[in-house]
Amino acid sequence: MNKPWIAVSAAVLLASPGADAAGVGEGDFEAGISVSLTKTEIEFGGITQDQDFGIIELSGGRFFTDQLEAKVGLSATTTADFTFGTLRLGADYLFSNKAPGDVVPFAGGGFALGMFDTETDYLDLHGGIKYFFRERTSLEARLGFQSPTDSAYDSIVELLVGLNVYF
Repeated sequence: MNKPWIAVSAAVLLASPGADAAGVGEGDFEAGISVSLTKTEIEFGGITQDQDFGIIELSGGRFFTDQLEAKVGLSATTTADFTFGTLRLGADYLFSNKAPGDVVPFAGGGFALGMFDTETDYLDLHGGIKYFFRERTSLEARLGFQSPTDSAYDSIVELLVGLNVYF
């Protein structure tokens, strides 16, 4: 692994300019809830069928800098046939200031531990936008990709919308 590249990348992320007087930044906590309703094709034993499913996720985080946030999320996915979920541990990086009226792009990743009927874990990559419609409240749209650590499971693409509050 190329360790100088990792060190330079970390230094660039940590040295980026922070939020101005928006009130959300280093030391603040985020609490959020996100939902998704999706229709997809799933293959069971060689038979392909359409499946409707819903996702609900509760998440929390702490800003270690004005733009870098450690995150934890608990999600449950339900269909007519099964329920599965994950405990997601990771980080998000917000690319700009967080003042009321700002649309803030973000990207992140982490590791999702399988729970309930899920017997595998996932590597998680995601990105999206947060719209700060009040000083300490944002709406979020996030597109995520989860790749399973066990080849018997399919990758998951999810689009979630949610609400976050900061304190």
